[in-house]
Amino acid sequence: MVVRTLDSLTVLVQTSPLPSHPSSALIEALFRSFSRVDGLNDCNIIIVCDGCEEAESPCGGRRNDSSRSTEPFHDEKNVKYSRRRKTKTSKKIDNKHNYKHGIVSSEAACNYRLYLNHLQEKIYEKVPPFNPSAKGSIRLLRLPHRHGSAKAIATAFDQLNISTPYVMIAQHDNFFIRDVQYLQQILNFMDDDDSKSWLQCVHFPSTATLKYVPKIKRRYGLDLENFCRPHKSRGLSQAAEKLCDLDGTFVPLIFWYGRTHIARTTYYTDMILRHFPLNVGDHLEELWGTRQLREILQCSAKTKSKNGHESDDNTAQTSPDDVESRFRKVHDKYGNYVFFDNSHSSKCTPPANDVNFEQHEVIYHLSGRKARAATNNASEAEINYSFQIHQSPSVQRYAPQGTSFTTARRALALVPGLEFPHTKECQQELCQSESEVSQLRPIPKRIFKQRCFHCGEKGHSFKYCSASVSRDDEVQSKTEVLDLS
Repeated sequence: MVVRTLDSLTVLVQTSPLPSHPSSALIEALFRSFSRVDGLNDCNIIIVCDGCEEAESPCGGRRNDSSRSTEPFHDEKNVKYSRRRKTKTSKKIDNKHNYKHGIVSSEAACNYRLYLNHLQEKIYEKVPPFNPSAKGSIRLLRLPHRHGSAKAIATAFDQLNISTPYVMIAQHDNFFIRDVQYLQQILNFMDDDDSKSWLQCVHFPSTATLKYVPKIKRRYGLDLENFCRPHKSRGLSQAAEKLCDLDGTFVPLIFWYGRTHIARTTYYTDMILRHFPLNVGDHLEELWGTRQLREILQCSAKTKSKNGHESDDNTAQTSPDDVESRFRKVHDKYGNYVFFDNSHSSKCTPPANDVNFEQHEVIYHLSGRKARAATNNASEAEINYSFQIHQSPSVQRYAPQGTSFTTARRALALVPGLEFPHTKECQQELCQSESEVSQLRPIPKRIFKQRCFHCGEKGHSFKYCSASVSRDDEVQSKTEVLDLS
């Protein structure tokens, strides 16, 4: 076995305009979290800075910005397809500020440019946490126009000519909150010939992938237990054990998540980025992820008709062995797994009577669009308030029901230099009765077609779930405080 070193991994960090700019507090917290991953600071890290579009010009009219173009990223043979597909920019967002779609005010665009300039200075002067090891490096790739997440990644691959066999894609608001001591072992395992046929992408555990096997079985009726791949290296010499020993379980994902992950470079260049005609504003999760989910469900043991009832028409002529073979064939094309290290979890599926079974998230998503630059005294107030929430039972209203398919929980992140206005709403709840809290719930503006991840019922989201305000739940979840300082 060829032992891979961490110079075989390139790290791409995506950043874009946020309300907290020109403050760099969010991305500083991200780079501080990189210290939790053994060897990550030895890698070449490129911060891919997407451009933005100003919603209004200085004269008060709409800017004629070339970044609004919806021309396809690929060649002319895909023009017909791209014209049929609606882009995110075709929605009614004219003259409105929409950070998700990269359309911001002139002031926000100016703050974003200041943020990038300050960030460049800190990287040049190697101000912590932008101080890589002697083997590593950090630099910016500034895109002149708005691309969107997917097209920005594609542009980065084209301009950087990435030559490393592996790449890590990270977002500026996805933090490592637990130690990762198996990064190099993952690269060595992916380099093994036996894994090249089925393993293309490895995700770090997040709330979306915790207890994934029972969650997917409950939601889609699809049992992934037989498709999990436990692995433990054996027969290694003492010298190679530290670099090659990997003990954990690879759990197959049926949806491609846009969280921090490691992938083969060819997985992006030869497959993902060449599979769709990418338009400005596209997200790979919405393109690649939905396509994978659709194909996986089509070959599963049970399919659901449009009215939601289960149908066995497809399985009447298909044996379980055929279904398993079809699943493996489809999933091998996508090749995405989440890896659970055995130091965190030794089981893939928890027994029904194992109430102590627990998996821990490694990646925590803190919505950058909800954060604001802190005032001078906000940091101390935020810390004092966070522990008030942690100790108060009145906001511990989230407890998944028996029909729930989520592993989410309430959490409050502490980031020096940032504050979160939505915590003020929670503070008001501390002084209100339960009936008053329920009366404050907004009225839905439109029909919700999916299921509530809290109670599992169809027709409303968690935001409007009446069960989430009940104190009669048998299990009361506590708000977890995450210190990202």
